[in-house]
Amino acid sequence: MLYDNRIFLVEDDLKINFEGRSINFIIPIYKNINRYFIPMLEFISQIGGKIDIKGSKINVMFKEKSIICIDYCINDYKFTIIHSVLYISLFDICRILSIRSIWDYSRGRISLYWDKSNYKSCKCVCGRAALIRFEDITAGGEYLDSDNLEKLRVVADYMYLAGIPFHIAWIPRFVDTQNGIDNDISKDYSMANANFLFTMEYLLNRNGIIGLHGYTHQYGNEVSAVGTEFNDERNNDEKSIRKRVEAAINTAKKLELPVKFFETPHYAATAFQQSIFEQYFDIIYEPFVGIWGERIVKSPRNNRTLYIPTPLDYVEEKDGIDEMINRINNLGEDALASLFYHPYIDFEYITLKMSISRHLMSIYSESSPLHQIVKALYHKDCNFIKITDLSLNSKTYEFKKLFYSFLNSHKYSKLR
Repeated sequence: MLYDNRIFLVEDDLKINFEGRSINFIIPIYKNINRYFIPMLEFISQIGGKIDIKGSKINVMFKEKSIICIDYCINDYKFTIIHSVLYISLFDICRILSIRSIWDYSRGRISLYWDKSNYKSCKCVCGRAALIRFEDITAGGEYLDSDNLEKLRVVADYMYLAGIPFHIAWIPRFVDTQNGIDNDISKDYSMANANFLFTMEYLLNRNGIIGLHGYTHQYGNEVSAVGTEFNDERNNDEKSIRKRVEAAINTAKKLELPVKFFETPHYAATAFQQSIFEQYFDIIYEPFVGIWGERIVKSPRNNRTLYIPTPLDYVEEKDGIDEMINRINNLGEDALASLFYHPYIDFEYITLKMSISRHLMSIYSESSPLHQIVKALYHKDCNFIKITDLSLNSKTYEFKKLFYSFLNSHKYSKLR
């Protein structure tokens, strides 16, 4: 699609390498706040490829590689034309050509290289519905570090290969008043912010589903992801509620990040606050106030918005994994197999190292808490699904529930 947002020259000295060789662009690199755009034809040419353009269709050709066909009227890649030059977003060219990236903030350099891994998402068999949400993802703290963002992409690769859709509870604006930090990636440019946005798009491409986890997830002098944004004393009038919800929605729209749900920080919202949230969202990823149970609830107020609880709770740092596994093993048949997890817990189980060819290699230990959770849920015959596939009125969802019950009742028969 044609990207029609305002584009600006990259003012800092951004350097891009490919397979260890510096790419000296004759035509400049542009950005839309934190999304880089590179001249497509020049980039393809410099890395040894050719392009054939006919109408809206673009064919990209490399020796010993299959032809890559793109239709910018159909595909969702972000293109733009500046001074008669065709540009494409850095993320999209990496996605199209299967290229990985290494971000070096100190040198102002992004190193690109062919991704030789074969990523094929497996398809899971029908089973009991399970949901997993990655909590407190925000452009602050550990999630601005370059290595940690690469590790987050490694986690997403694992989920994709395992056929597991996952949900991303995103805090759009990171605030840490005591340290003078107020970071909104829809307004504030930095290479680290560009890497964060690149990573968010990467997660989406790995079957991630983004939702809004408040706007700042804090109040007053509190730090984002720690503080409480909504409760009976904070942002408790309609004007304040709408202002923050709409600010979060507008941030996502400005960045062109699709959001599918809302979640109150710490599940602290009142019934009145939830009544305002559901005017904006069809899915609220938290329990319905007044019905604190283990099942999905359709709002009696608008008969539309679904409230999705997390009966399995979360892992409180890595030491809490045994408790999580115990909850999974003892989960009742009628309870929703839903939990949330802070992916930074797995970062210490991921080792990054540079190969001889200067490619970044990763080793992800299967003993990580996330791996253990996935194995335990598969052992319970669970099938991970997207929150957007849930509907109390969906015939497909009802059939899957009935079919799972049928399988479960015949688990010791030849049908299993």
